[in-house]
Amino acid sequence: MHRIRFITYLTAGLMLATAALPSGAFASTAALWHMDERSGSVMHDAVGGHDGTIRNAQLGLPGYSGTAYGFTRTARSQVTVPSDGSLNPGGGAFTISLHVWATAAPATGDYDLVKKGSYSSPGGEYKVELLQDGRALCAFKGSIRYASVSGGPVLTTGRWFTVRCTKTPSAIILKVAGQVFQKSVAVGSIGNSSPIGVGAAPGSDYTNARLDEIALIHGT
Repeated sequence: MHRIRFITYLTAGLMLATAALPSGAFASTAALWHMDERSGSVMHDAVGGHDGTIRNAQLGLPGYSGTAYGFTRTARSQVTVPSDGSLNPGGGAFTISLHVWATAAPATGDYDLVKKGSYSSPGGEYKVELLQDGRALCAFKGSIRYASVSGGPVLTTGRWFTVRCTKTPSAIILKVAGQVFQKSVAVGSIGNSSPIGVGAAPGSDYTNARLDEIALIHGT
């Protein structure tokens, strides 16, 4: 009986402590794609049910964790995830986390690794790209302005790199291989009805690289 009461009091205390924390104190994962499928046409979301449709990607390649998808420009490979409100950053903190393996940078244009929306679309955009200099770029366009930050090591050395791209209400932050690049800027709220493109903007900027373990997180 005493033990039951203790557990009840402890649970109530934890609930009160949680309620006292400010909104957004805990990061919340909106989508997590392990990309461990070895066949089929569905990229399964392990968290939020946001499954994607795979087109012409090579599955079952050695990954950062488990297996990975291989994307090529010649095959116009990509994964498309339908739009959902939970995949929009809004005005709060939002992070895109991914792992990339590449051996060559784009000769023209760029590789869109993850993208939702576009510069001209209502509601703005967010994206992570691989640039011609072989480095990562993190970009957000919100209700106030567009801003981007790039830097870090060259990612085209045939090994896995972890890339995290974060928007907060007052900054955008790129973390690559333990290096941090930050720009103090308020981009505003982002909320569009566009699908998410993985390995390409839907229909353009196709990638030559492997991708693995992609997550979208409300928080930092």
